[in-house]
Amino acid sequence: MLPKRRRLSAYEVREVLKRGRTVRDTHLSMKFAKAEGSMRAAVVVQKSIATRAVERNRLRRAVYRALSTLPTPTGARVVFFVQKIPVTPLARAFATEAQGLLKKIS
Repeated sequence: MLPKRRRLSAYEVREVLKRGRTVRDTHLSMKFAKAEGSMRAAVVVQKSIATRAVERNRLRRAVYRALSTLPTPTGARVVFFVQKIPVTPLARAFATEAQGLLKKIS
C-alpha cells in the first residue's frame, strides 16, 4: 500500500482528470499531469469492473502494492484506472503494466 503522503487527494484527482493526458494498456489505463516533487498516485476501480466493494478494494490495493515496489518517476500526478481484471496474479500483472505506463510519462 502506498503511504498517505504518496496518494492523491480528491481535489488533486479532479485536477488530473481535468487537465491530464491519457495512456492505456491491457488491464490499466493512466491519466497523468506533470507536477513538481515526487510522484503521487490514486487508483480508481469502476463499479462496472467489480460490482462488490470488497472486490474493488482488493483490486485497488493490488495496484497500490504493485506501485510501492516500482521505482517512481519524479514530477507527476497519476490516476490509474483498472480496465479489466487480469487472469494472472494481480500484483505481478499490475506491476508490469504500471511500469510500462510510467515509462511513457517522460
